[in-house]
Amino acid sequence: MSFLNKTRKSVPQYQDVVDRVCSLLSDNRSLSALFMNFSKISGIEKHYGKKVYLDIMGNIRKILSEAKGKIIRKEDIIVSTETGDEFIIFLTKKREDKSDFYPSDLESLCDRMTDWLNENIPAITFPYFKGRPRVGVGYAIVLHNPLIREEKLVNKLIDDARLMAEYQGFKTMMRDKEKLQELIIKESIITVFHPIVDFVKKKIIGYEALTRGPEGTEYESPYVLFDAASDSELLFELDRLCRQKALLNAKGLSSDYRLFMNCIPSAVHDPEFRGRYLQALLDEVSIRPENVVFEVTEREAIDNYHLFREAVEYYTDFGFSIAVDDAGAGYSSLETIVELKPHYIKLDISIIRGIEKNILKQELIRAIKSLADKMHSTVIAEGIETEAELSALKEIGIQTGQGFLFAKPGPAFPDINRNIIQSA
Repeated sequence: MSFLNKTRKSVPQYQDVVDRVCSLLSDNRSLSALFMNFSKISGIEKHYGKKVYLDIMGNIRKILSEAKGKIIRKEDIIVSTETGDEFIIFLTKKREDKSDFYPSDLESLCDRMTDWLNENIPAITFPYFKGRPRVGVGYAIVLHNPLIREEKLVNKLIDDARLMAEYQGFKTMMRDKEKLQELIIKESIITVFHPIVDFVKKKIIGYEALTRGPEGTEYESPYVLFDAASDSELLFELDRLCRQKALLNAKGLSSDYRLFMNCIPSAVHDPEFRGRYLQALLDEVSIRPENVVFEVTEREAIDNYHLFREAVEYYTDFGFSIAVDDAGAGYSSLETIVELKPHYIKLDISIIRGIEKNILKQELIRAIKSLADKMHSTVIAEGIETEAELSALKEIGIQTGQGFLFAKPGPAFPDINRNIIQSA
């Protein structure tokens, strides 16, 4: 029996156990439940395919099952809904004294389950989902009523728990929004720089400006920071602050290096990032437009294609170069990259990881490099961590990249060329 089939068997669908759940309500005179919604990560199936998504959902089922005896009782019943991305835990009795649950008990249990999922889910969704999975967890209680069918009462319990999960998600989103608004107003972000290396010439050719939130907070992770900004509809405001900080912190960058900056397509409409305002900022930091590269993720370029083309035309006329980030991550066909004709194509970490063992990944990179050569674009491999990955990339013909194998992101342009040369 396959791993996925085993996990499906251990977490049945609700309809398969409805009689057992109804009996539990009738016997205990009340029934409590937790509801978990994983729909936010369902986009993985669209972008990376059915197999990757089903493997991840199989691992999520395993994590839920492992909560038995730790967060919930071993006798509690875990089921999935027909959608496959929603799960319900029907609670038997309290773990300590086997008494009934009260709402205050469920709120505490809901928090513990949320923490359990947030600790374990990111490891199985990365790098396919780089932000927070943001699992919505809700709870509810239903009392037995002899005048109403048990199945109808249980369905009401599920509906109430689902609504509570949506409410909890809304509260979390509003808390995030308030924290991010304060962070942006106070400009509480840090810019670090990650070197981009030419393997053949054994030298640094540029630096990518990366943003970190306040140290010691969850926003220190850029994935969490920008994911929360997107959910809170503050992405433009955060992006604008990051662009300004990146340029100011790059002041004095040698003309030998390129500065790579992440940028959303709508930046082209920022009045303080156009014309004389932009030129004044570049003059202030003594950086020429020819040394600046704007990075836009492949997904953003495709979702906002017209806006992206508008940004490309404006900023390339100004002297900037354009890079498409996260290429090959499953968002689109290579034809789209050809249409965009970026100056740089940055390969997503998901196709770099373990490339030395994966022939299909190697062939995909060869295809991207072939297209890049025809467009006179430079391919940059992101996330290189091992000598084996570096060797495989060199064999394919990739000669530019970045990753922890060379250096970790750090302060503005330290003298690390010696280490880079040794690693390359």
